[in-house]
This record gives sequence, C-alpha cells and structure tokens, in this order.
Amino acid sequence: MGEEEINQYSNGNQKIAWLVWSAAACFYFYELFVRVAPGTMLQEMQSYYHTSSTTFGMASGIYYYVYAPMQIFAGILLDRFGGRYIMIPASIIVTIGCACILIPWNSIWLFAIGRLLTGFGSAFGFIGVMYLATVWFHKKHLSSISGITTTLGFLGAILALKVIPYSINTLGWKNCWLGASILGLISTAILYFCIPETPIWEKKRREAHFEEFASNHAFSGFFSVIKNKQIWLLGLIGGILYMPTAVFGDLWGKEYIETVYYIANEDAGLIVSMIYIGWLIGAPFWGFLSDRTGLKRSLLFFSTFSASILLFIFILYDSMPLPSLKACLFLIGFVSAPQVICFVMGAEENVKNAKASAMATVNMLVTLVGGILQPIVGYILDHVCNNQTQNLYRYSAQGFKWALSIMPIAMFFGFLLVFGLSKGRK
Repeated sequence: MGEEEINQYSNGNQKIAWLVWSAAACFYFYELFVRVAPGTMLQEMQSYYHTSSTTFGMASGIYYYVYAPMQIFAGILLDRFGGRYIMIPASIIVTIGCACILIPWNSIWLFAIGRLLTGFGSAFGFIGVMYLATVWFHKKHLSSISGITTTLGFLGAILALKVIPYSINTLGWKNCWLGASILGLISTAILYFCIPETPIWEKKRREAHFEEFASNHAFSGFFSVIKNKQIWLLGLIGGILYMPTAVFGDLWGKEYIETVYYIANEDAGLIVSMIYIGWLIGAPFWGFLSDRTGLKRSLLFFSTFSASILLFIFILYDSMPLPSLKACLFLIGFVSAPQVICFVMGAEENVKNAKASAMATVNMLVTLVGGILQPIVGYILDHVCNNQTQNLYRYSAQGFKWALSIMPIAMFFGFLLVFGLSKGRK
C-alpha cells in the first residue's frame, strides 16, 4: 500500500484518529507531570533523604539517563509492533515508579529506583504519540500535531507546578506521590480502552518493514538513522532548546525564584510555570507556522538566537519587577518552542519504515542534554555556595547565577549548530 493510499484511508477516520491521539497524549500529560514533580518538593525531599544537591540532581537525573537510551528501543519496538501493546505496559511502569517512592525506606536509592522506572516507561510517551500520529494523520499535519502534543504535555508540567506546592502544605509530599500513582492507573485505563487494534494501512507498513530488514537484525533501521549527521544536529539543537525547561523548569527554577526574589514556595511555582505556558502557546503556533510556510531551518535560527538573548537578560538582571520576570520566562518558553520542529525534520530525513526510530533518536539526544546539565548545575551550586541550615539546602543568589549561566552559553552554541543543518531546507 502506497503512502497516498495510506493517507486516503487515514483521512477517512479522523474521529478515531483524534481519539487515539487524545489517549496517547494523556499519557504524555501524565509523564510530564511526574517528570517535574521532584522540582516542586526539592527542599522536602532533600531534607528527608539528607543528601546534597549534586546527589539529588544525579538521582533525579536518572530519569533522563534511562529515558535517553530507551529511545532507541522505543523507536524500534514502535516501528515493529505498533502503539497499543507498547504504550499500555509503559504507563504501568511509570505508575510503579511513582509508587516506589511511597515505600517507607529513607534512602535516596529508593527515589533513584523510582526515577529509573519512571524514565523507562516515559521513554514511550512523546515518541508513542508521534508514532501514532504518523499512522492516523496526513504527514502535512505532523508539525501541528507535534506542537499540540507538546502543549498538552506541558499542561501536565504546569499542573504539577501549581497544584503540588499547595498539596504539600495540606497533604504532605508523600501523599502527592500517591496521587501521582492514581493518575497513572487512570492513564493506563484510558490507553486500554481508547487505542484500537492496528489499522490495515499500518499492518501493510509493518509487513514492508519486516520484508526490508528480513535479512538484517532488529537494529538495522536504527543504524540507518544514526549514520545520518543531520539527526545528530537536530537532536543536539532540540536538546539545547529544551534545556531551559529541563534544567530550570523541571528542577532548579522554583528554588532559584525563592532565593533570588524572596518569593514564597507556592508563588515561586506559579512564576516558574510561565516558561511552560510559553511552550503551551508557542508549540502549536510554531508547528502551525512551520506546516504553512515550510521555514523549518529559519525558525530554528530565530528560536536559538532569541532564546540565548533572553536567557542572558534573565541571568544578568536578577532584580526584575515581577511582571517583567513573568514575561521574560514566558518569552523564553515561547521562543524555545520551535524545538517541536526537530522531530518532524528527523522523520523527514529517513525512510518511512524508520520514522519512529528517527524521532526516538532525536528525542534521546534532547533528553541527554537535560540529564547531563541537571547535575552539573547541582555540582556548581555545591562548590560555589553551599549554606546548609537545619538540613535544608539553600544557596546564595550569586551561586545560582553562576550555576545557571550555563544556559545562555549553551543556547548560543545551539544557534551555531543550526548553521550545520542542510542548506536545502528553508
């Protein structure tokens, strides 16, 4: 079955397509909720586990260290077996990872194991949604779908930043993880009831996949992807664009706002959420603009350059009025959102039977950037300024500025990398 025929069939099932997308996107929503959760209870968990920021950053970063290499297997499994029988077990694994933290064992290793399982299952989240989008939607809509998916996922992060700080005061941080486990069960049920059996056009594609690689091993499609230098560039650029969210939004942002601006715990979480709101609005906007204009490379030039300028302003001017601070974080998220284009560009670089592997490889590199920089920031904090009081780990404003100055520098490096993308792209 040819690509146009597939598109004809899939276009006739738009109601089912949106139902399938919605179910998978709910899992991505849940995955981002639990990804961000440790950053909203940083002091409470550090105090409970009696650990330094370097150690806690590494334990939290295990999510990324597992998530990143699992992208390889996520792409291969989705290319070969489809979405239903892969994403349901993935949701169960994330739920178990959240439940692990509830075990009454006061050890940072237990938290690390929970993050390991959470990262393992979450590896199938965004790639699973985008894989199903390639099955059920026409390719001309993929940038828009990528943007909308990112928006829904970031709603999960925003919800975590807004709800968890308030819940900690009334319920305690461990009960917040109990609530996350219950959300996981709901996500699993939605996937089970809403993702149908594999459609006929996807069965045809899968048969072609098996025929193409019948004389090779299961990693043949993946190896064809990683030999493409453009994939590596897209992954690094995407990772750098996501870096402010992974480093600042997911982990260190709330503590930074509390320390530098002397803002209370709950209000600090709301301020940090502005970077996610920027993504929430920017992702579908840039995805739609990309689909309409085809100016993918140009949008990445604009994105990386603008984000580097805004990050320099954010770090240098640490006494901004509150409205300006919120606007700056919103704009950082908004101009970083063209990152969603990187996944579509990756899929376009590869044969149709390795699209999931291509997007997974890009996502692997995106995640590695955040996973590497999270503990680096913690290391700088520990060695620049480490003032501990009553088992609560607090740092000076100057220490935070030194540690987070890595963000604008890395973003400008991302701008330089865009020059390496194929000049055949606009």
